[in-house]
Amino acid sequence: MSQIEEIRAFVTVVETGSLTQAGERLGIAVSAVSRRLKDLELRLGAPLIQRSTRRMYLNETGQRFFNRCRTILDELEAAQQEVQNTGGILSGVLRLNAPLSFGIMHIAPLITDFMKENPEVRIDIDLSDKRIDLIAEGFDLAIRIGTLQDSSLIAKKISTARQMPCASPDFIKKHGPINTAEDLNNVPGLVYANSRTPADWAYVTPDGKAGTVHVSQRLSATNGDVLRDAAIAGLGVVNLPTFLLFEAINDGTLIPLMVDHDWSELDIFAVYPKTTILPRRTRAFVDFMAWRFDKNPHWNQIKPKA
Repeated sequence: MSQIEEIRAFVTVVETGSLTQAGERLGIAVSAVSRRLKDLELRLGAPLIQRSTRRMYLNETGQRFFNRCRTILDELEAAQQEVQNTGGILSGVLRLNAPLSFGIMHIAPLITDFMKENPEVRIDIDLSDKRIDLIAEGFDLAIRIGTLQDSSLIAKKISTARQMPCASPDFIKKHGPINTAEDLNNVPGLVYANSRTPADWAYVTPDGKAGTVHVSQRLSATNGDVLRDAAIAGLGVVNLPTFLLFEAINDGTLIPLMVDHDWSELDIFAVYPKTTILPRRTRAFVDFMAWRFDKNPHWNQIKPKA
């Protein structure tokens, strides 16, 4: 067994905190991960990881060794990238995490075009609205929308989306005109459960006055497609990003409310772990997204039917 493979197994175990997850990331059996870790400790003549019935953790020697090994693997990746750069061909695996709805509607078509231009690149994409630990789960890149919380990641803003309350024509007809933000108070609301305050929607008027409306929570969901479709069916008012709403608004099945108000703007980021070198395929994909989405993406260009 090569020393590099032993080191790679050791670093992966530390990053994932689990032999099982390390095996899944490396594509080998758990027994093989355990054997590589044991061989490394025997060769070094020192234990690196303390094990208990519930968890694994580094001792002082292991922590120092891990820091050096992480650098070694980063330098190895850098050397490989230099060779690949001379050929000008992108290759390798890009593991990507993206929110479910945004991933299906906007990332999936982009991936298709990117892979046509770069046939040697393989992409593994995971679609989920849950925030994942990129390092622990072995992802190269993630798409995050809204406020960033993890300062251990590098972020590049690739686009924006506007929040916009909407309702169907039938709902507005049934519940009377909705001409001011205050008219939304206590109307049936279709709310995004992952929001900190799902039923409270903040806004700023054209003259700069800030306010909040409170809707009556009729339907709560962790997926925006469910809420949008419920709004189209006339079940209530929804307040979602334009990348989910623009088609329904433009075809007239949803009517935007108080479009002169600012219902907040959401930044869309590509985030990736801090490393000595960003793989060229990852950088190329981030730049491709930024170019395609631009500062004024198509989903913000709302043109409702008259």
